[in-house]
Amino acid sequence: MHRKARRGRRRAPKRSPVAVIAGALGELMLTAGVVVLLFVAYTLWGTGLQTAAAQNDLRNQFELQIDTEDEAEEVYDGLELGDAYGILRIERFGENWERIVVEGVEDEDLKNGPGRYPDNAHPGELGNFAIAAHRSGHGEPFAKFPELHEGDIIEIETAKGIYRYELDTAPNGHPDGNKIGIRDSWVVDPVPGEPRSTEPTEARLTLTTCWPRWGSSHRMYASGVLVDAEER
Repeated sequence: MHRKARRGRRRAPKRSPVAVIAGALGELMLTAGVVVLLFVAYTLWGTGLQTAAAQNDLRNQFELQIDTEDEAEEVYDGLELGDAYGILRIERFGENWERIVVEGVEDEDLKNGPGRYPDNAHPGELGNFAIAAHRSGHGEPFAKFPELHEGDIIEIETAKGIYRYELDTAPNGHPDGNKIGIRDSWVVDPVPGEPRSTEPTEARLTLTTCWPRWGSSHRMYASGVLVDAEER
């Protein structure tokens, strides 16, 4: 009698250590790619939705400030970090571009909109009224910052009135224009470039943001002087 040959199970070919490592690296890269995409999606859309909701609440808060009978200085004095401060309008960023400015420039403040440096002058006052804002995420309020040009008008409305500043230093369309070190805080001093003890003789505005757009290794700034005021 002929015996039936036993069929043995085929063994999978043994993978080399190089192939095993390459496969593991491929899976890690795929996972990392998914994580990066999720992070970008959250940065662009997730934080933007949160900021949009916050801006609506802040607008309502600012309108209540306008309706109050308190003096503007009293409104200013009563502001806490994160409160609505005013409305910023920059035509260079779009015909109807405007954002509610909050009091404060910490991360918790800037996630809701552009923020005012608390220790600086108020609009119309001698000194330096300064605002910071994000270029990416949280609604990207200053995404077009490099497009600012000298001569552009920056308008800020507060409970006290409407103030317009004309830029005399700006990036002028250059992606690296007015790039400064991350610790160069002199741009928001009462008299930029002079000791903080120097008495200001003009009312100035300074805008600051991050450089590059998707990072924060440096800063960019634009600055101007008050050219018009309509007090309430």
